[in-house]
Amino acid sequence: MKAKALSKTIVLSGLTFVGVLLVYGWTPLPIKQDRRVFMPGSQQGAVNLESATRCDNCHGGYNKAVEPAHNWRGGMMANAARDPLWAACLTVALQDSIWALGNPNAGDLCIRCHSPAGWLGGRSDPPNLTALAGSDFEGISCDACHKMTDAFRGLRQLDDLPPETNATAIAEANKTYLQDLNVLSPLTLFDGTPFFNRTTDLPTYFGDGVWPKYVEATSGQYFVDPTNPKRGPRWDADPKHQWYYSRFHKTKYMCATCHDVSNPVLGRLLSGDMGLPEKQAAASFVHVERTFSEFMLSAYGQPGGAPANPKINLPAGTLVNKCQDCHMRDVTGTAANKAGLKTRTDLALHDQTGGNTWISGILASADQSNPALYDPYNYAILSGAKYPGARVDVAGVQGHGAALKDGQARALQQLQMAADLVLVADTASAITLRIVNNTGHKLISGFPEGRRMWLNVKFYDAANALVGEINPYSPLVVTTDAQGNKQYVAGGILHKTREDLVYEAEMASALTGEAKTFHFVLGTDRYKDNRIPPKGFDITRAAARLAQPKWAGADAPNYFTAAEYAGGYDEVTVPKPAGAVRWEAALYYQTTSKEYIEFLRDQINGTANTLSSPTPSGEPRAYIAQTDPFFATLKDWGRAIWDLWLHNGGSPPVLMASLGAAPPCTAPAAPSGLTATAGKRRVTLSWNAVSGATAYRVYYAQGGKYTLRATVTGTTYTDSNLTAGSTYCYAVTAHRDCGGGSTAESPYSATVCAVPTR
Repeated sequence: MKAKALSKTIVLSGLTFVGVLLVYGWTPLPIKQDRRVFMPGSQQGAVNLESATRCDNCHGGYNKAVEPAHNWRGGMMANAARDPLWAACLTVALQDSIWALGNPNAGDLCIRCHSPAGWLGGRSDPPNLTALAGSDFEGISCDACHKMTDAFRGLRQLDDLPPETNATAIAEANKTYLQDLNVLSPLTLFDGTPFFNRTTDLPTYFGDGVWPKYVEATSGQYFVDPTNPKRGPRWDADPKHQWYYSRFHKTKYMCATCHDVSNPVLGRLLSGDMGLPEKQAAASFVHVERTFSEFMLSAYGQPGGAPANPKINLPAGTLVNKCQDCHMRDVTGTAANKAGLKTRTDLALHDQTGGNTWISGILASADQSNPALYDPYNYAILSGAKYPGARVDVAGVQGHGAALKDGQARALQQLQMAADLVLVADTASAITLRIVNNTGHKLISGFPEGRRMWLNVKFYDAANALVGEINPYSPLVVTTDAQGNKQYVAGGILHKTREDLVYEAEMASALTGEAKTFHFVLGTDRYKDNRIPPKGFDITRAAARLAQPKWAGADAPNYFTAAEYAGGYDEVTVPKPAGAVRWEAALYYQTTSKEYIEFLRDQINGTANTLSSPTPSGEPRAYIAQTDPFFATLKDWGRAIWDLWLHNGGSPPVLMASLGAAPPCTAPAAPSGLTATAGKRRVTLSWNAVSGATAYRVYYAQGGKYTLRATVTGTTYTDSNLTAGSTYCYAVTAHRDCGGGSTAESPYSATVCAVPTR
């Protein structure tokens, strides 16, 4: 049943539970006993995941250019349970859940994917994070992925992966296939009936592949092997630990687990079917995010995939057919520091970054061991010293600030690869631009709250005076009071003069009566979704996955033309104001908005008015985060997230692409003649001087992405303390400082590699 077809009366009729006074003013219900949040898969308390620090022994510290540990620790996957924005969002979700349901259990949906170790270990209940400890804060850790199996193993034998031909590969795959049965067979549905049908070799409610029946495991429905062996995509691996060869890890379905999110609580209540998430694909009910569905609807999600757009910077002719092709690129190196491992050219770079450059920078600044990065103001907030009722696991980022800064740089590159801005026409009266989506999902994708992309266009007259601007942004202005606290002055605001050129998803809620809402746990539909579709987007199947465009609360399948769906772009025309003789266009991305941060602050502080009292669940008051003991360790997140926003630039917009602007500083040419000479645990680089360059930047080159290694003024650089026998690849850029804060950087040089000797 589509959320848009539901009335507020129907919704509220299912939410009449009145709590009995216990410790709180509402009745706690153990997660395991709450069918409203139950979903198929491994259940709470069923699996203990090892800490990633054990994996670091072999997979860390040997080659930061390609090793899993350094790159994984620098991304938001590793820090999903340390994300302060998530903690504030979760606090609101818990309060919203009590308002609607009479308990906070809807927050369980958040913890499933942000702390798999805590959830699987049975430490996510209560869902206020008080039971989480230690490695629970490692987010999507090594074990969380490398013990995962496939609920649709019978189908995956027929996946679009090429069939195995090597006898050893076939034998290893069959061994894994048998173990999959051991993992899946004991699982049950909420009523105790078997989840898996051993006769069909598929889940009990599998619908013969007919959408929207249960044909995908998404929305945090993970199936995890409780035994010790790790799973990975190499049949010829030779690790020190036990392992299984997993074809599942080579597919897009691996990533689907947590990147197509629906709300099982509202799915059940709105449909009237309490078994809905056990019988139907999660992408068919109550939209939260739809990244995997967007991929499946694209040309890349079809059998065989599709060629990557050039700006993605993959090898020419690469056919993209899984998420890993862009987010875990193939690099050259060894997977661990074990002697004798062969060098692979298809080693998966555990980059895994999206577009979140803001939070990774904040977390990096909490590393006290790195004076160049450490920010005591951020640390005081994150550690709970400033706000005792709000803290994250700062212990887990100590020693990893450099990894987080590298991850921040890779996320910026990911954003800049994601879009092209192309001039189609420039007439006396208007300009026509094409915004090209280079990704395999919508541009932008993921969790919708506060996240947005927009086109800014400036027009100038003959005297170079600004005569018109589309979607201007006012930078944040703050001051510091006598106590050293940041205070808001002005700015941090996007002035939407062309709503159609602000690309975002905005939710709606029949529960709160809001046409547009930030209450994602209470969201029953989308009000707006004009995000640019990926190449080959199949609009005829989009509504079934609740991924169709929306405008002013209505389905808008014709929002993009057939050509735009096929090509994955949005073509827009902007009239020129009188007197305009030149223009500048820029595409920006912002992790979160002032409006969303204010929403979090006010909802947690209890100064908002979007929730009614008395509540649908029968609670007398809507806003209880400041008074209910359940929120004792969360109640300060409203103040904390606002303070972080003020101190860290207001989540400043990131430039993705631009046209028409005359650069204040012209970039020099890319260096030529780069060579790499291997020595004893070192590689020496040299290159030709570039005219006008004031410095050079040396990067590790990693599958089309680059991590800064050093900045030098000469034309040589020696990279020392390397691991003998490992392959190191490099690229160099020329940098020009024009003074007055104006700088420019050349394109990357050609890539060279070398292998240090012992």
